[in-house]
Amino acid sequence: MNKRNLALIAGILAIGLVAASIAGGQLMTVAAQSQQETDQSEQPTVSTSGSSTVNIDPDKVTVNIGVETNGKTAAEAASENAKIVNKVLEALKTMGISTDQIATSNYSVFPVYEMRAPPCIEIFPQPPECAPKSEIVGYRAVNAVTVTVEANADVGKIIDSAVEAGANNVSGAYFFVSEERQQEIRDSLIEGAILNAKNRAEKAANAVDLEIVGVKSINLNDVYFPVFYKELAADGAQSGTPILPGEQQVTMTVQVVFTMG
Repeated sequence: MNKRNLALIAGILAIGLVAASIAGGQLMTVAAQSQQETDQSEQPTVSTSGSSTVNIDPDKVTVNIGVETNGKTAAEAASENAKIVNKVLEALKTMGISTDQIATSNYSVFPVYEMRAPPCIEIFPQPPECAPKSEIVGYRAVNAVTVTVEANADVGKIIDSAVEAGANNVSGAYFFVSEERQQEIRDSLIEGAILNAKNRAEKAANAVDLEIVGVKSINLNDVYFPVFYKELAADGAQSGTPILPGEQQVTMTVQVVFTMG
């Protein structure tokens, strides 16, 4: 056998040894991972819940202010409505309320019907042409805007100004927590709820002579933020009396599975 053939055989044997070494390393890695997963699956766990509660004040309030007008035609009703709404908006702006705090929530123009019977002689049974019929007697225009301001604003004065300017349909005040504030509250409650769950889990682990060594899973429940509704007087006027909702409680709960060892 010449030297060239010997070199070729030696190269093939070297490649085979390298491949066997890599395959063996992969098998060892897979075996180690399998053993680790088995150890974790056999590790005892404790599942518990935790909660965290905070008292908050709503930071926003909305009031629905509307104008309803009637006319013989749709154009007449809409034109009259627009005049009054513009006066209401000017009154609101005079109070320092900006346009981005005002949004149209409803606008519609529709016919008004009444049941009317044609003139007929009084006989029985009445002929079909004497039956009452629904007829259009006019048109109504409705325009409503939602005003959103800080919760500590004088809602009573806002309503009084709108009514004096011509608003004739004002609903109650809705106090709520803004999206930005909601996220801040959620973030602040997460840590407290998990610590509460961990404290309960540690007590359970100590009872069986074990310790909490890790976390297997965490499930965060969403937070419900209530809306406070304040009914207003029938005429909408509040004589400048502040309308405040007071504190509200918000709670976050979590479910956590801890590992013990």
